[in-house]
Amino acid sequence: MKPVLTICCTTFNQEKYVEKTLEGFYLQKTTFPIEIQIHDDASTDGTQAILKKHAEKDPRIKLILQTENKYSQHIMPWWHYSFPQAKGKYIALCEGDDYWTDPLKLQKQVDFLESNPDYVISWTNYKIFNGSGFLSNQWKHKEENTRINYNNIFSPYCTLTLTAVFKKEALNLELLKSFKYSKDNSLYIVLLQKGSGVFMDFESAVYRVHEGGVYSLQSDFFKNYSSYLNVKEASDAIPESKTANIKKVIKSLGNATAFEVLKLKNSGEELSKIQLDFMETYFQEAGLKTKFKYYKRLLKHQFLK
Repeated sequence: MKPVLTICCTTFNQEKYVEKTLEGFYLQKTTFPIEIQIHDDASTDGTQAILKKHAEKDPRIKLILQTENKYSQHIMPWWHYSFPQAKGKYIALCEGDDYWTDPLKLQKQVDFLESNPDYVISWTNYKIFNGSGFLSNQWKHKEENTRINYNNIFSPYCTLTLTAVFKKEALNLELLKSFKYSKDNSLYIVLLQKGSGVFMDFESAVYRVHEGGVYSLQSDFFKNYSSYLNVKEASDAIPESKTANIKKVIKSLGNATAFEVLKLKNSGEELSKIQLDFMETYFQEAGLKTKFKYYKRLLKHQFLK
């Protein structure tokens, strides 16, 4: 029977966590068939062995096992491997160190998307596990189901990948493959061309922050800079996305990146070519208010030396 939904999971050196991720998939109770597609990006630990063991027991599991790491080659596994092979009408995302906790997560999200044809993607609330305890998010949304579009996406940033479920037909894979700075934000901006998104205010998953996290423990400079490049590139490719909100998000990310560079400079750290090039380019386009704030902080630091 053809699956209605494909779970697309990506893994890399997550032998400590992937069993919990798989448990979250097995936990799901649905009225429709699902497949579990797992792309491993050439793990060097025991992740692939764990995946093979589970695939032998569960015919729903389809493995894509790389022998060389694709992400390091700036190849986004989702666009090039996972999504093209997904058989479901819907795709759900989860990485191999996060996990789902609500057994009706997929059912609730698919039911909403089935009943609301003008929506193409759904997200839910989630908890954060930082290694010692759980943190809950308080987004203060006024409705149980909040419509997400270019006028409010990323404000607040409640659209984390581990909760996303979307319609495969809304994908524009060729556009996604053309991006140089691909991230999950690229996917969301592209999908919203085809309809609205919805934030469903119930907790369905846990996002891990840990030492092996590919993104969660990156430097603040990297997080802000990569998101700045990513959102700007996707928005430039989709003119209708250039709303006041998206422009504000890009400006905020750019300013945050600039001030992270300032912190590094003030701490005496030698700036990289990427950081120097960013500052030169960004301040050519930045407004007077941003320039004033930057130079005010720079002068304050020099005065206090």
